[in-house]
Amino acid sequence: MRRLGVAAVVALVVAAGFFAVGRGAVPCDVLAAQPACQVAVQPGPSEDALPLVTVDGTTVHPPAGGELRMTTIAVHEDLGWWEWARWRGSAVTEVVPREAVFPVDEDREDTTERNAAAMAESQLVATVAALRHLGHQLPGEGARVVGHAEDTAAEAVEVGEVVTAVDDVEVAESRDAVEAVSARTPGEVLTLTLRGEDGASRELEVTAGAAPDDPERAYLGVLLVTELELPVDVEIDTGVVGGPSAGLVFALAIVELLQAEDLLDGRVVAGTGTVTADGEVGAVGGVPQKLAGVTTGIGGPPAEVFVLPRANLAEARRAVVGEDVLLVPVDDLGQAVEALRALRDGRTPERSEVLAAG
Repeated sequence: MRRLGVAAVVALVVAAGFFAVGRGAVPCDVLAAQPACQVAVQPGPSEDALPLVTVDGTTVHPPAGGELRMTTIAVHEDLGWWEWARWRGSAVTEVVPREAVFPVDEDREDTTERNAAAMAESQLVATVAALRHLGHQLPGEGARVVGHAEDTAAEAVEVGEVVTAVDDVEVAESRDAVEAVSARTPGEVLTLTLRGEDGASRELEVTAGAAPDDPERAYLGVLLVTELELPVDVEIDTGVVGGPSAGLVFALAIVELLQAEDLLDGRVVAGTGTVTADGEVGAVGGVPQKLAGVTTGIGGPPAEVFVLPRANLAEARRAVVGEDVLLVPVDDLGQAVEALRALRDGRTPERSEVLAAG
């Protein structure tokens, strides 16, 4: 029998190691940088948010021209070695840990349900933010349960019930419930006050579990949206897009449609950012990829202006864009509206800067 030389044996060992890593046989806590433990985040398509918004019960004022584009990312999983190695060196694609997109101990169905609930809440909150910006007083009436994870304390809560209090903390909006639960520790017993669809109230004691992403934070596993009555009926059709990062664009779209002044003035404006019911704008992920996509015309004409959370400005400056774009960082919805108004009037928005293509 022919014997293998030392070099051949070493080559076989190395090859076997690469094969094992490629197949995910090496645990991620042992070797995090491997295809099985990471996913690729790339530019996704953008879409004009204005046609997605339908308003009934009042007069709408569509702009004479221009677009207000929501931006997305595309996530590629099940990476092969060549894709993984090539994209790790890309200026546009970002390779990130799998749990950054798909939380540990959460299956794909749970992730999809959670993202759908986040999108539904984002739409409602964007509507509230826009209406409050326009002067409407909209007090919340609790947090409606729209779903819950399996094998959690939340299974005792019925879908459709409204959480009105957590212990002695009154709940007016969904974030009130989240903050009240997060302030406790796993293992503590909480008393939820719930209002049923028939208007009757009940109290339910539940034991808080641990959050999947933070074992020291209390977690019930319940999906909530704010319960309140609106003076107009606003519907937003986003298809299969999930998550809360389009909240700012939705809010701007509603403001544009409900007030007579034309903010876009024919421009193609894009953006990203979460928004609270009070209009505060929060940071999101994938900003460089969203910028790359919306300035190279994926899904529509390249954006001239990109409105984003101020907290994301530093990473936005590192983006590789297909066309020059004006970055407009904002802290709240009011600043975003004023920035578009300034552009329409021929003024430069505060804190804005040009990101050059190249």
